[in-house]
Amino acid sequence: MTDRRTKRRYAHELYPHEEGTIRPLEVEVPYLYARALGLEISGTSWFTVEPRSTAGDRVDRMIGARHVALLADALAQDLVGQEAWEWAESMLSDESGEIVYERAVQHGVDPMIIKPYPCGDEPGHHDHYSEPDSRGSRFVDRIEGRESECDECTEPIPADD
Repeated sequence: MTDRRTKRRYAHELYPHEEGTIRPLEVEVPYLYARALGLEISGTSWFTVEPRSTAGDRVDRMIGARHVALLADALAQDLVGQEAWEWAESMLSDESGEIVYERAVQHGVDPMIIKPYPCGDEPGHHDHYSEPDSRGSRFVDRIEGRESECDECTEPIPADD
């Protein structure tokens, strides 16, 4: 059997980042949004992780990543000082993460190809999404079985990897 991997990728695979490197905001903002999306807890087994402090740490990291992405986005919009802070804070008040998702899309990040970083065991189910309709809405089908074992969601590992 050929080794397979999921088609979705972790944020750092799609948006490589080297610690200590200062990059232009047009490069850094998409990376930061991809990272924030990768730290989402949906699509993970976050709710079963023990000890709960480990799960709580993941939520803190997700919120922190959202905050940094939004602040960098504010700077990319030429907002500064208090105005940048207030804009980012107002966007952060959306607990669902929908605004982060929308802002990521505006910066060229496709959230549908970002795989959440593991948090607990791989869930025993995953979702398949239809193509967007004229309003951008998608249908979601819950599929029993792990994403990593789904023929539709995996691909052969290329020889150069």
